[in-house]
Amino acid sequence: MKNKLIYLILTSIVLFGVMFSQCKKEDDPLPLAVVNIYLEPNSTLYINLNTVGGWEYITSNYPSRGLIVYRISVNEFVAFERTCPHDPDACCDAENGCARLSVEESGLVIKDSCCESQYLILDGSNVTGPSVKPLKQYRTSYDGKTLHIYN
Repeated sequence: MKNKLIYLILTSIVLFGVMFSQCKKEDDPLPLAVVNIYLEPNSTLYINLNTVGGWEYITSNYPSRGLIVYRISVNEFVAFERTCPHDPDACCDAENGCARLSVEESGLVIKDSCCESQYLILDGSNVTGPSVKPLKQYRTSYDGKTLHIYN
């Protein structure tokens, strides 16, 4: 009886682990891109980041399609992947000119021109379109001079 109970518990743990790992893979359809970028947002190289509400496109390593960096406040930034999380392979087709998300003229919305999904630049949450997932967000830290963007 004791052996059966131990077997049942171990089997449950293994099955739960398999289910959890499969769900985790589905939660992030984007390929892993190592991001470790340092920049000085108050320099003339990133003139649009010099003020609160400004944003810039930043080139990143493959398989990333780059980043969108937005200055929320004097000391706070957010950085998002420029690849649409809806269906990265079908929705973001480089041959059709849809390889990267872009910031709309208002500066408040990030849009995918292929699937028409839109995201709020403040937090990457989905506003409209077929996507139900938020934008992939990278960590940021700012010491008053240098902004570190990483994962």
